[in-house]
Amino acid sequence: MLINVSTLLTEPVGHARRLRAERERCWVPEEAFEQEVTGELRLIRSERGVLVMATFDLAPVTLECGRCLEPFQTPVHLDFDEEYVLPRDPVTGLTPEVDGDDFLIDEQRHLDLSEAVRQYEQSALPLQPVCRPDCRGLCPTCGRNLNLETCACLPVGRNDPWSALRSLAERLQTEDGDGSPKA
Repeated sequence: MLINVSTLLTEPVGHARRLRAERERCWVPEEAFEQEVTGELRLIRSERGVLVMATFDLAPVTLECGRCLEPFQTPVHLDFDEEYVLPRDPVTGLTPEVDGDDFLIDEQRHLDLSEAVRQYEQSALPLQPVCRPDCRGLCPTCGRNLNLETCACLPVGRNDPWSALRSLAERLQTEDGDGSPKA
């Protein structure tokens, strides 16, 4: 998503523009990333370049459920503020100090939001995605999806997280001695 900021760069620090993005394409071919964004942008001229304040809704992202391993789609919303640095000031010709993590404005005075959208999308995605709050996951014995079918191989107390420990305690209490293995 390229934005021409050549006019804004000739204005004094603090001048701003508001833009609306409607299904704009963000594309980072090196990362095989492509996404559509819709939302509001505010561009403010800063000393080093342009401050971008963005609020975007992205096209739904397909994830794999961490419990049942089924694919599902989830919406993603992004809010971010990033400064895009101009490698060389057009008026003074000075080169500002640029960090390796800074987003840059290119020589044609365009800033590309695609990489920022990619990075913020990655940080907005859940670490343990779940298709729904009551997802029952997979049967630990046979691997069936418990959301789709019941499984006869499940122990009776499967919903009780303490059942395995309770049965072990009962078995140890009924054994002779202190429960240690006999040699």
